[in-house]
Amino acid sequence: MKFFKDIFTESLEEGKFSSKKAVGVFAAALAFLGFLVDGFHFYDINNHMFDSMLIFSGTMLGASVVKSFKKGSGEQK
Repeated sequence: MKFFKDIFTESLEEGKFSSKKAVGVFAAALAFLGFLVDGFHFYDINNHMFDSMLIFSGTMLGASVVKSFKKGSGEQK
């Protein structure tokens, strides 16, 4: 359970919940579910929808990672 808590936590020292990471993981899970539904031919899903969901998921997760790098480099100075 600690593994999942660490994924959604913004800062381990402060224990803040990261909404960017949560939304990014949720969007990635929806995209994965869409791939499964399309792969088993239950529904035909447009490829542009997959692209937009993956881009959104990557952006949310990437924004959180960039923010943590920026915060880490500012503390060293």
